[in-house]
Amino acid sequence: MAPLELVPPLGRYFTFLKPMEPRSAEKPFDSPEHLFQVKWDGVRILAFIEEGRVRLQNRKGGCRTKQYPELQVLPQLVRGRELLLDGEVVVMEEGRPSFPRVIQRDFCRRESTIRALVRHRPCTYCVFDLLYLDGKDLTGRPFLERQQILQEILLSQAPVYLNDNFSGGVQLYREVERRGLEGIVAKEKESPYRFGEKGRSWLKIKPRRRLLCVVGGLAWREGTVRALLLGGYREEELLYIGRAGSGLSHRHRLMMGEFARRHRREKPPFVNPPRERDCLWLEPTLTVWISFFEWTAGLSLRAPVVEGFSDRRPAEAKL
Repeated sequence: MAPLELVPPLGRYFTFLKPMEPRSAEKPFDSPEHLFQVKWDGVRILAFIEEGRVRLQNRKGGCRTKQYPELQVLPQLVRGRELLLDGEVVVMEEGRPSFPRVIQRDFCRRESTIRALVRHRPCTYCVFDLLYLDGKDLTGRPFLERQQILQEILLSQAPVYLNDNFSGGVQLYREVERRGLEGIVAKEKESPYRFGEKGRSWLKIKPRRRLLCVVGGLAWREGTVRALLLGGYREEELLYIGRAGSGLSHRHRLMMGEFARRHRREKPPFVNPPRERDCLWLEPTLTVWISFFEWTAGLSLRAPVVEGFSDRRPAEAKL
C-alpha cells in the first residue's frame, strides 16, 4: 500500500487518518540509530490546527474537540497557520499520568461536566511528532528532521508538553520503571511516518505495572474459584476493572472459598458489574496486589496476575 501524501486543505483529513503505531519489543536496548521517548499513559490524539481553530481526533477517528477545550490555546503556542500534530493527552495525578482520569474525561459528553473536569482534572497534551506544516507534508521526512522542526515551532508551555528525546534506551527504561510510568518507545531516526502502520521502525517496551485492587467477587464454577473479580475506587464508586486467575495458588483458591462463605452478598458491589454468569459477589473488604501490562480503552487490566493479598484498606485502592 502506497503511503498517504497530505495535500491542502488539511481539514479534508479530519477523522479520516489513523496514527502510526509501535510494535512491542521484549526488552530495552541502546542504539545510535534510534531516539527514545517516554510512552505516556493517555489517549492518542491528532491535533488539526487551521486558521486559529483546533480540532482533535482520537486513534479511531472519533472527534474529541469538546472533551479537551483547554487545548484551544494551541494556535498561540505554534509558529504556523496550518499544522497536524501527533501526541498523547494525559491527566496527571500525584505526579504521574492517570489513565482512569483521562478516560473519565475522554468519555464525558455533558458540557457542564466537561467544564468542571477542566478545573479539577486538567489535561496535558504531550506532543511527539509533527506531520504537516503550512501546506507541506512532513510524513516522508526522517523522524529526526521532524523533531528538529517541531522544536523550532512549538512552545512547550502548559497545557502542552513537547516530548523529550533521549539517546539511551536502557537508562530511560530504568527511570521509567522506577517512576511507575507506562514504558518507552524507540524510534528510528531515519524513519518516515506511515498512517495506520504498525511497523518495526517504532518499538514500545513496557514493564509490568502494579496496582492495589479490591476483591468484589469471584468467578465461581462447580464449587471452584476460577478468578478474582477486581475493582478500584473512583471517588466513592467501586469500578469493576477485570478478573485475574493467573497467580492464584491452590491454597489461595481454598482460602477464597472459605472467605466467600462468610462474606457473600446478593448484589454486586461494583457500579458497573460484569455481565457474566457464575459470579459470586463479596463484601468489598479484601485487597490484593495485581501486576498487569496496561489499561485497555474500556478501563480493564490487560494480562493481570495476582501477586499476593494485602492488609491495606479497600479505600486505598484508588483509580
